[in-house]
Amino acid sequence: MDVSGLVTRFSFVQSGTCPQCGASLFSPKEHPNVQACMECGYSSIATKTQEERLKDIQIQNRKDEVFNYLRNTSCFGSSKVFNYNFGNYRPIDEKEANVRNKALSMSERLAKGIKDDPMHIFLQGGTGRGKTHIAMAMMYEVLNQTKYVKNIRKKVGEEYQIVQVPLAVTFVNWSRFMTLKQESIRDDEKSRQFTLINTALQTADIAIVDDLGKEGNSDWYFQTFDELMEIREDQHLIITTNLEGEDLIKRYGDRSMSRLRKHARGNFISFAGIKDHRMLKEGK
Repeated sequence: MDVSGLVTRFSFVQSGTCPQCGASLFSPKEHPNVQACMECGYSSIATKTQEERLKDIQIQNRKDEVFNYLRNTSCFGSSKVFNYNFGNYRPIDEKEANVRNKALSMSERLAKGIKDDPMHIFLQGGTGRGKTHIAMAMMYEVLNQTKYVKNIRKKVGEEYQIVQVPLAVTFVNWSRFMTLKQESIRDDEKSRQFTLINTALQTADIAIVDDLGKEGNSDWYFQTFDELMEIREDQHLIITTNLEGEDLIKRYGDRSMSRLRKHARGNFISFAGIKDHRMLKEGK
């Protein structure tokens, strides 16, 4: 191997001796702490201790558990919602960039207060503006920042200890959830599915209620939402809706809205002025 040629071409500098074969280690000039051996392939980046590898495995296991729960307890129109994250949210103008930045800031606050500081977050705007994308991106950001766990106080033997447990998160498209509730009355399988999702919606650490307000105009629907808000009053909740504040009050009543506003101060993201991406894709 022409080591000298590679060193010159890629601006490497000699930085030590390889612990595996004894040849020289080289580092990029811009990153002196990153070392590699051009003889045997050793890399300081790739080298991890057994403890570090075990930690990686634990995090991956938690991630798998959290995502399995999410998929099994969610109610959605298309599974593509699970692919939405900040990495593939590409703002096309300043307004969308501001939405992303505000959502990232809220995600950080939610992650820091995952156990004791509930947040109710509203994403409001017209159809096709990216509300669902941002809601899922916020959930994933919280999971990444918390490493998929929360700390709880648990009795172990005769003492209480702080232990880590996987976070429970769920996504519910509200109109589809209400349809499932209706169908569950006469269908045993859908009844079991509804019970599973409804339990998750009531107990999850973070719940997304998507497209609130698109269900029918029935007192039965409004009562269901009121019951949910009574249960999730002091739990994390992310809501996407096309409705304005006054329309929400008229539709769901002061009691439900009062519970929603309880932890919503400063947690409102407006998509006003953002273009309909579905129309843009169709060239309209």
